[in-house]
Amino acid sequence: MMDALMGFDPRRVAKFAGLGALFLFLCWQHVQATRIGYRVEATRRTARALKSRVADLRLKVDETLAPSALAARANTKLGMIPAAPGSLRTLSGGGAVEAASFLPRLWAHLPILGPSRS
Repeated sequence: MMDALMGFDPRRVAKFAGLGALFLFLCWQHVQATRIGYRVEATRRTARALKSRVADLRLKVDETLAPSALAARANTKLGMIPAAPGSLRTLSGGGAVEAASFLPRLWAHLPILGPSRS
């Protein structure tokens, strides 16, 4: 009897509760969509930064392996200089046979690469 006097109709209360639940669900969904959007944008920024870093590293590798850079480093750090044309020798005759017997002898006489003489 108290419900009839105060105007509480069970169907009306159910509709109100359903609308409230729907409203809360839509708010929650909006918040989640916003969070995901921020996360996607942060991931895109990270991907752009990594792509830029990869491009920079590829450029550095290309510069490091360039023939002019290799020649400059060989000259400054290792003291290497280009060979004079007169110092080059060509093998004549048997070619591979002479080279096969020549290389072990050369190897044995090189001071750095030769066998250890303890």
